[in-house]
Amino acid sequence: MTDDSYEYNPDDFEKSGGGEDFGGDDFGGDDFGGDDFGGDDFGGDDFGGEDFGGEDFGGEDDEQGTSGGNVSEDPEIILENKYLEAKDNMDEVSNQEDSLAEFENVLKTEVDSTGQHGKWGFKSLKWIIKINYTLGKHDAVQANFVTLLDNYAHLLIENERAMNKLFDHVSESPFIKELFQITLKKLDEIGNKKASLRLELRLAKVLLKRQDFVEMDQLLDSMHDRCKLENGEDDPTKGNQLIEIYAMKIERYLRDSHPNFKILKNLYIRSSAIKALCNPRYLGIIHESGGKIFLVERNYKDSYTDFIEAFKGYDSAGAREFAIQCLRYLILSNMLSNSPVNPFDEQRAKSYQQSNEIEAMVNLSDSYRNRKITDFERVLKKNSKDLMSDPFIADYIQDLRKKLRSHVLKSLIRPYKNITLAYITQELQVTEKEAEALLVELILDKEILGKIDQIHRLLLLQSDKSSNTATYSGLSTWVKNLTSLEKSIVSRVQ
Repeated sequence: MTDDSYEYNPDDFEKSGGGEDFGGDDFGGDDFGGDDFGGDDFGGDDFGGEDFGGEDFGGEDDEQGTSGGNVSEDPEIILENKYLEAKDNMDEVSNQEDSLAEFENVLKTEVDSTGQHGKWGFKSLKWIIKINYTLGKHDAVQANFVTLLDNYAHLLIENERAMNKLFDHVSESPFIKELFQITLKKLDEIGNKKASLRLELRLAKVLLKRQDFVEMDQLLDSMHDRCKLENGEDDPTKGNQLIEIYAMKIERYLRDSHPNFKILKNLYIRSSAIKALCNPRYLGIIHESGGKIFLVERNYKDSYTDFIEAFKGYDSAGAREFAIQCLRYLILSNMLSNSPVNPFDEQRAKSYQQSNEIEAMVNLSDSYRNRKITDFERVLKKNSKDLMSDPFIADYIQDLRKKLRSHVLKSLIRPYKNITLAYITQELQVTEKEAEALLVELILDKEILGKIDQIHRLLLLQSDKSSNTATYSGLSTWVKNLTSLEKSIVSRVQ
């Protein structure tokens, strides 16, 4: 399927609105946000507008030419009326089997009267597949899907939006992979490689949702191989396809309960080197991986930067769930980096500040910035389920505690020459053993100049010799300058 001249173009399918589902909104909106697999066919478009509003065929259901000839004998009019009657009866018929029979009658009538497989049979067969799926007749779903491809491929393939919606509706079918495979085979026969790539990406998403990582990896590797040069390097002329593939690969590891950060870092570096105009959702995925990688490496500054970009990408794509998730990570990296910058100074982030989903992280950040240990622990206790349910945040709670205690401790001891461990323990709200361990670490790191008197349980603080030396040096220079000035004044007087 190699085609070096082919470049991804979302407008490939003019009749389907430009291949919207694969070319534009696939990563950028409903697909990962929840609506894509939610099945809007029975709840929305198919009843409310697809057939009447024209999403499938540009509104041709509503208006049929009636000039010339006997309208009552026109096969097209007869078929249209039968189809619309079957659709109208769906609200009234409690038995889905009756609806199924009505649509099957439309299918048979079209072939008998016209000898062709046209649009009314196509529309009816889609409903037959959906009803069989609702009834749990998955063998019938697969059989009718094969019929759809065999007899109506010219209508299905040219109307990619309808094909995508049909896949969405039957996404939980036990035969979903087989349905994708027979459709891909039909696309190969037709030679439509662009549609094939988009459908493969859609299959990859289904495999990701099912956590079928082995087959997903094989599929993405096969797609990636078709976007490489003969020397094995990525083909720069296929940047759009490569970004999509890398985004799916990164998503596969990001959603793993135990991400392989070594693999993620390699994918992050390679994807970041690709120059292409792409859906902001892809950028969100790539930068989210970068933020997590740098956080694991304790590179909090770069982590903060990548999480900002990830948040912007998801927000631009309308993926609110993932935007909020990255905003939580952004606040986390901001605290760990001790940055004086308020993450909500960013205009788009500010619009999320009052969201219930990040309230706990905002309160945690406020208590951390104000160096309030009591408030910090209260927020953690009150929101334990919310904060600790995210394993990535949970892994860094202890680091935050330690940093907060260190800040408070260094501020606490500043006015003293010596201070009891009991007092430190009380102020930090820790055990004496924990307080001593923290002191030892800070002394070894030279963040505190002093030593612990184990007998009297005291912290004995030492003066900062380098600071004293600098002070004495400054005073000496000042005295010399005064002496020089005095001599100059005396000489002038004389």
